[in-house]
Amino acid sequence: MAYGPGREPDRRRIAKALTNRKVLDGIAKAVERYAKGHIASGKGRGPNGEAVPLQPLKDLQAEYWTTKKPKEGILATRQTVVMSKVRGKIVPRTVTEYLVRGSSYRAGGQPLRDTGELIRSLKVRAEHAGGTQVTVIIQGPLYGIYHELGFETDGPNYIPLTRKGVRSHSTGNNPNAEGLNPGKDFLMAWNGVKVPARPFMVPTNTEWSEIGRSIRLGLARVLKGKT
Repeated sequence: MAYGPGREPDRRRIAKALTNRKVLDGIAKAVERYAKGHIASGKGRGPNGEAVPLQPLKDLQAEYWTTKKPKEGILATRQTVVMSKVRGKIVPRTVTEYLVRGSSYRAGGQPLRDTGELIRSLKVRAEHAGGTQVTVIIQGPLYGIYHELGFETDGPNYIPLTRKGVRSHSTGNNPNAEGLNPGKDFLMAWNGVKVPARPFMVPTNTEWSEIGRSIRLGLARVLKGKT
């Protein structure tokens, strides 16, 4: 981020003003406000600096068998023999299973906003980088930068579909051995996943213009010795 060009005496005065901690903190607060605003509103910066919607989570669906008969949405049925304990004896019993389609509890949600962790943790700092240059540092959870840029994995990836699938699974463990039902509680993306970019960090062109006006006012006050 640079300010200028202007005449050389003006550039020197601006460079000196940009060492003022209040000016730097003002820049940082403005960038932080817009980044958090992007998370809250589900909008971010497009490739040409325009405001664009951030992509919501896909509606991941999977099919699974259950012995609990649903009111609707039965895709198929089958008879299965299970062993049950009756009056102290283990005996075979025939039960009906129903094939149904499950959906992720986070379908259509905003991954940057849903848990609230990112917006709570996000902090921005601005430092003078020499001359009329200012460096802006955005700090927060590591997954923030992955969502900012988008990413792909090679797989396999465990994807929880229910809150139970989140709570009950430990990375590296076999989810089937954790009492989790494939298709209902989780999916396995064996070939990996592709996550789209959700560019929330950088202000849009319009927001930069508003930040620029605020910075110019702040610099003017510093140059006049009012702060």
